[in-house]
Amino acid sequence: MEIEFKKYFFSSLSEDKKIKEIAVTHRNNIMQIDMSIFGSKSFTNRAIILSGMSPKATKIEGFLFSEDSYWGLNALSILGFRIKINYTEKSVQIFPPIENFQKDFKIFLGKAGTLARFFPSVILNWQKTFPSFGKINVFADADVQLIKRPMQELVQSLKELNANISNENLPMHISSSDLKGQCAIGGQTSGQFLSGLLLASFGAKSHIEIRRINNLVQPDYVRMTLQSIESFGGQISSDHDLYQFKISPTFNIGIENYAVEADASTCCYFITLAYLHNFNLRIKNLGKLTLQPDFQFISILKTLGAHIECTDTEIFVCKKETFTRPTGNISFDLSKLSDQALTLGIIALFAEAPFEIRNISHIRMHECDRISCFVANLRSLHIRCDEYIDGFCVHPYKYDFSNLQALWKTYDDHRFVMSGFILASFASNLFIENPNCVEKTAPLFFQQIKDLGFQTKLIEE
Repeated sequence: MEIEFKKYFFSSLSEDKKIKEIAVTHRNNIMQIDMSIFGSKSFTNRAIILSGMSPKATKIEGFLFSEDSYWGLNALSILGFRIKINYTEKSVQIFPPIENFQKDFKIFLGKAGTLARFFPSVILNWQKTFPSFGKINVFADADVQLIKRPMQELVQSLKELNANISNENLPMHISSSDLKGQCAIGGQTSGQFLSGLLLASFGAKSHIEIRRINNLVQPDYVRMTLQSIESFGGQISSDHDLYQFKISPTFNIGIENYAVEADASTCCYFITLAYLHNFNLRIKNLGKLTLQPDFQFISILKTLGAHIECTDTEIFVCKKETFTRPTGNISFDLSKLSDQALTLGIIALFAEAPFEIRNISHIRMHECDRISCFVANLRSLHIRCDEYIDGFCVHPYKYDFSNLQALWKTYDDHRFVMSGFILASFASNLFIENPNCVEKTAPLFFQQIKDLGFQTKLIEE
């Protein structure tokens, strides 16, 4: 039985209708805005998995209600967990199953790539989490978009640890197993593979050693995994550069209350809008203490001329007397914060000279091939954009943005909606396709856009 959670979707666009396209009509001249950012997708997903590996009830505060988190909670519900949702408090309580009422299950993970890499941890360690329960067998399926995304490296490493998994990609059968031993894993395709392996190993009842064998993209997300594990009572020994890990069994996994911090990735879109439209913005619930790598995007904006100040818990974007174009002719290595590659590509349109964005080849295997699709979108607008194997080079747009009369394709990818909105906020004749797909990680994005003073025009399906 599905949990009653889907009603939350699309609320920032329409209560009961899907929107085909959206465009920005104008922005009200609001000089100072205070806002809070909704919870981190990354920390929410980790909290869901760790709660599923705990025999204790857990209350997750600051929960991100999104399509991805829906599939995580729904999968736990199918396995027998009881889910109590409080939308007003933005909290979710997860209660473990009382008994093993069946042994065969079917779960569906939608387009939630992070959860697909993490959820095997719950199933594989079932009998360690619940010693009195029997073995379970779970058939895990997903949306076609997620089925196409890679999982082979993770599955191969889990099998080295004695995991019972049928296929190297979704759909797959996963059975509870006794994880143990040693394994190796790469990190250059996705850091989520290493995070998924660490979560599974943390839940095991035997000692496990993991060795990383090549480059690691976005290492800060692995550090976020380690921090989350520590919050739930674990301790993983690793070297500073995250090459070697030693995991000892933890038999008291769980925390009564877990607070999710604000989402730095989504925050970057609002900060960029304040920078380019030159208005004052105060983010009240995110600061420089975060481990989230996208927070580093603020430093990039500062080098481009933005006036931004940060405390431990707040961010201030300060209006300047006049907006000046970034100088350009800059090459950026965005390997550690690749979710902002499209954002920076849009900012390049306002520069004096081109921006080169490199070392992001791994984003070709996200919800879509983000490099090729972004280049195709700009070229469809007759904007020069050069494609590289590991990135792209965006040339400035020297004309009036009102000349852009076209459709911004989103490829069912939430990052294209949010980055495309930045461009559409200057180009009122640019329509964003399928804006509903932003619900995957940012269901209140368009509501908060309204709070910033932007007015939109919707075209219903």
